[in-house]
Amino acid sequence: MLFRLGRGAALALPVVVALALSPALGAENEDAAPVAELGEAASPTPEKAPPLAGDAAPPIVGVGEEVSLAPEQVLPLAQALLDQGLVDEAENIYRSLLRSAASEDLRIEAAFQIGQILVFRGRYREAIHYFVDILNRNPDLPRVRLDLARAYFLDGNYTDATFQFELLKGGALPPEVIANVDVFLDTIRRKKNWTLDFSLTPASDSNINQVSGGRQECLDTIFGTLCRPLDKKGSGVGVNFNINFDYFKRLSQDWGLRASAGFHAMEYSARDYDSYILYAALGPRYLWASGEASLQPTFRRRWIAGREYSRETGLSLEGRRILGRLVLNANASYGATDYDEKWVNDIFRGPLWSVSLQPRYILNDRTFVQLGLGFLRENTRDSAYAYDGWIYSLGLYRILPHGFSVYLEGSLIQARYHASQWYVTKDNGLGEAVRRNDTRGLLLSLSSTRLEKYNLTPTLQYSYTRSDSNIRIWEYERNRVDLLFNLKI
Repeated sequence: MLFRLGRGAALALPVVVALALSPALGAENEDAAPVAELGEAASPTPEKAPPLAGDAAPPIVGVGEEVSLAPEQVLPLAQALLDQGLVDEAENIYRSLLRSAASEDLRIEAAFQIGQILVFRGRYREAIHYFVDILNRNPDLPRVRLDLARAYFLDGNYTDATFQFELLKGGALPPEVIANVDVFLDTIRRKKNWTLDFSLTPASDSNINQVSGGRQECLDTIFGTLCRPLDKKGSGVGVNFNINFDYFKRLSQDWGLRASAGFHAMEYSARDYDSYILYAALGPRYLWASGEASLQPTFRRRWIAGREYSRETGLSLEGRRILGRLVLNANASYGATDYDEKWVNDIFRGPLWSVSLQPRYILNDRTFVQLGLGFLRENTRDSAYAYDGWIYSLGLYRILPHGFSVYLEGSLIQARYHASQWYVTKDNGLGEAVRRNDTRGLLLSLSSTRLEKYNLTPTLQYSYTRSDSNIRIWEYERNRVDLLFNLKI
């Protein structure tokens, strides 16, 4: 195969060949523009990456002559063109290599250089495509992930830029580069004025109403055995719709207002289980070099099965801090709930306090572990339904080859109620006990950037829930499969 260079490259070919055959090929060209490091202004010439070895390269055709170069000479040749300011001609060489039958390493290097040229030209989304494709082939390239994060940043896609920069906190990069990553993360927090999070999720649920599935419970009395039917498991296919919007109004460099609004809808073929929630909040937000915090009065309105169900007013405190490889999220909240139906309000009305801590530790630029620890207390009017709950979770995220990523999480919720309640025993008797529930969960999530379309990446999720209780009517199992389409900007 012959690599045919453009007219400018052909005219410059004698000089370039001389450079390629010279021992001083790798030396700096005093007339060449400087290469930008991460955190500096965009470079006038793309940055050179370490050369990769490959198989023998095809000959290069010039004007009236043909010169054969080994593969390790082709990339320095293109770099020499860049040093002369012949970006178009260098790009032609890289694109020819990319279309050739050269080794995988050589074509990856060519794709990386094309991505850098596209960044230099301001064509960030095209560059992102090249960087993502490289990482799909080989996710163990932190330098490519670094340029991907920077391209997202320059394109204004701060959500994906933040995710990639945070992964790089665990990458094998020099300390000064990691320091510049922190600068980028702080800049994103200060530049980003709004966030939109939209998701649409078809779901299949085996136990929507979370019941035991028993047919009936019976009680032996002096008049004989009295039985009542229990609620059947409600299963079906539904659609989950979520939209959340955050707007940040800056009052100074560090202080501002955070306004939040959201709407959640879950609809099933059986309308009895439909649920809608409207949310709004407004309050101050404070930024510092390694994190942020916000305090917001909150309001929630909920409808179930098309009827008004509850209203909640409260207060929420949220914080986020980055400490080296550790990303720490924390939340504390208070809410007072009133129910629309009187009999429900007479039992369940009361305040709810909660606090949660979610540390994420970046193991490397492909992997992180995430812990969860939470406590909540609900004081209902009927103390038999008031409880303290502890929440524990452990999750692992991993980027796989071919564009796939997987997240696996296990969780445990321990609920201990405040007062005893009467219940029907297995032998048709009447018992009294303080309820204790242990609810275990398993979540498996799988996604692939290869399936991304219109900035929507489909994610397949499976979740399993099992609740064990000392009162059997509160025991249940649940399986759910979701196909999540999420857009976050």
